[in-house]
Amino acid sequence: SRADGKIPGQVLLSIRTKEEKVTAAIEALRRAKFKFAGRQKIFVSKMMGFTKFTKDDYEKYKARGRLIHDGITMNWLSSRGPLHRLIGRGGG
Repeated sequence: SRADGKIPGQVLLSIRTKEEKVTAAIEALRRAKFKFAGRQKIFVSKMMGFTKFTKDDYEKYKARGRLIHDGITMNWLSSRGPLHRLIGRGGG
């Protein structure tokens, strides 16, 4: 812990934006980091939004129908379990 209360390596601010707005977001964060004491880094994630999937994997799994929308994140639909869940029919 430092005198300003920040822990080294702690995420101070996280934003999510569209691909075409990344340069504007980086510029906004570059200007905002002058308001914080110490050295600040801007990191552009390879992940899709706040999910645990990379952008390539996200598009691939979404096209296959393997992702289920769950509020702010996406859940992975594994290949285990009842077949009607994977095929898309309501079994019974």
